Amino acid sequence: MMVVIAVSMTHHYTDRSKRPREKAQPDTMDTATARLLANLTSDFYAQMASSFSATRQSPWEGWRRVIGEAAGLRRGLEPLSVLDAGCGNLRFERFLSDENVAFRAVGVDGCPALVAEGASAFAGVKGADAPVKFVEANIVEALLRGADPFAALDERSFDLAVAFGVMHHVPTAAARRRLLAALVERTRPGGVVAASFWRFADDARLLKKARAATAKAQERFGPLDLDAGDHLLQWQRDESVFRYCHHASDDEIADLAASCAASADVVASFSADGASGRLNRYLVLRKR
Repeated sequence: MMVVIAVSMTHHYTDRSKRPREKAQPDTMDTATARLLANLTSDFYAQMASSFSATRQSPWEGWRRVIGEAAGLRRGLEPLSVLDAGCGNLRFERFLSDENVAFRAVGVDGCPALVAEGASAFAGVKGADAPVKFVEANIVEALLRGADPFAALDERSFDLAVAFGVMHHVPTAAARRRLLAALVERTRPGGVVAASFWRFADDARLLKKARAATAKAQERFGPLDLDAGDHLLQWQRDESVFRYCHHASDDEIADLAASCAASADVVASFSADGASGRLNRYLVLRKR
């Protein structure tokens, strides 16, 4: 059984998706655009928490491999300590519970309504024995300020740190590097860091939707200073909301891994999930 303990804190668009793969390009996005995109995404989740959560109930197959890479990290009888950046509706925590993994997780997210969608399913153990603690914090906003996205956490070190369904919502390569570095920083030596990257532009149907939504956003908000791989998406048939999504190329992901090479080694890089089996690309690191 689980319970959640809440801790509050208070350019012009060019579609480059058809170009051959190339080395990641430097950021060109200005700060105002990055903040606009982050705010649009936060507003999207606040407004669509319930309907979005309803479509995000099943575990991802890629998680099984991540857990395999994390096997043996438990120390004695202690539960696996997990940092879940962008925990959403606690789907990963429910997966761990269903897999009978003994764990204690800290979930960080800026949308308490989305977290509540998952937490409501659990009757709970209270206090220090609760296996899930929720810390409300806007990860992307902190990254864009150059701040530690996990500054509100009491815990300094985890066996496993994950960011699933988060990286594609982080504007600019610099901020994505900061997020990966922060995850590594909060992982103990020998621990595992795992991040997923949504490869929506590899799916013709999703790419068509992304192009259409990005064009609508340009009409509504004016020219947007987007980087290569940047798009906006809407939600189902609701045209009032937008969310920022970045498609990371293999070279970008390799560059991210290289940015942490001084403190972590790549132990796995693979594709999984969705009907195609490659909707997400995973990067798994082990901290030295």
